[in-house]
Amino acid sequence: MDPFARKMVFGSFAYGSMILVMFAVLTVVYLHMRPKCSDRLVGESTDPGSQWTASVMERRCGAEAPFLTHVNVRPATQDLKIGFFSGSAAEGEIFLVEQDAADAAITLRWTGPATLTIQCSRCTAALVQKHDERLGNVAVRYDLPSR
Repeated sequence: MDPFARKMVFGSFAYGSMILVMFAVLTVVYLHMRPKCSDRLVGESTDPGSQWTASVMERRCGAEAPFLTHVNVRPATQDLKIGFFSGSAAEGEIFLVEQDAADAAITLRWTGPATLTIQCSRCTAALVQKHDERLGNVAVRYDLPSR
């Protein structure tokens, strides 16, 4: 093969490879900066012993999707962990209701060093999707409307 043709072929592969790498990097940056879902922190409460923090957050995954309000519990020394691509905080999620935060009106109350009471007097019982009774050594109690 002609040396000039060899350089042209090599240059074409190098250029194509750089375009693919740039595309991949820009895709990762775009997906991180504009996630499909995003959580908005509505409120937080730390237990009296400063061991645990409970957070109320609101999530929406698209313009036509319903609002989801959820409660996450984490050690007080840790920051809230948001998914790199998802934009949502799924770790430590103990309560999930398909209502926006204003309609749900969730109140968090620590009744002991590791006992959390979640009051959601305006939650529609049929829309509650998750309500765990325990996370680690934290006991969770619920004050929900009768079904």
